[in-house]
Amino acid sequence: MKTMLFQKRMKVAGAAVLLMGMMAVNTVSAADEKGEMSTVLTVSGAVKKTLTLSLKDLQDMKQSKQVNDIAIVCQSGANKGQMESLTGVPLKTILLEAGLNVSHPKDFRKLAIIAKATDPYWVTYSWGEIFNRQDGDGVMVYYARDGKLLDEKEGQFALMPTGDSRTGARQVKWLTHIEVRKLEP
Repeated sequence: MKTMLFQKRMKVAGAAVLLMGMMAVNTVSAADEKGEMSTVLTVSGAVKKTLTLSLKDLQDMKQSKQVNDIAIVCQSGANKGQMESLTGVPLKTILLEAGLNVSHPKDFRKLAIIAKATDPYWVTYSWGEIFNRQDGDGVMVYYARDGKLLDEKEGQFALMPTGDSRTGARQVKWLTHIEVRKLEP
């Protein structure tokens, strides 16, 4: 009888600890909703040279371009507005500048590109999405929106997949790091 009572108390105590842990995680998540400004964008991982890019570095890149009329559509399909224009550099251009480091040509297909923000948010792209699709140049690392440099609302750098049907689902505000990773099964 004492054993059953002890087990019951342990279950209740375990549930309380689990509930408190979940509440703590939710508190942290709510606090981390907004990222911080980053002064550099780092590109690292399976690259020939690690890059540390400033705003001026991006502005000076040869492939800097402007994309117009981008609808912002979230994961659920809801329309969240429109961007008149984005000014930035295709992610492909930045990756080519760093050089992808593979030992065999077939290894390109094993590369994943992870775009990370200063908050806990991150998204992934495959090598094929960036280099083997016509809309690969549409994945933009942008630094200006509607003719103005980005501010604390989006960070100094951000990423927008302008060719996605749900652009907002993989938009990365407060972009700070691009990691190239070779995946193994």
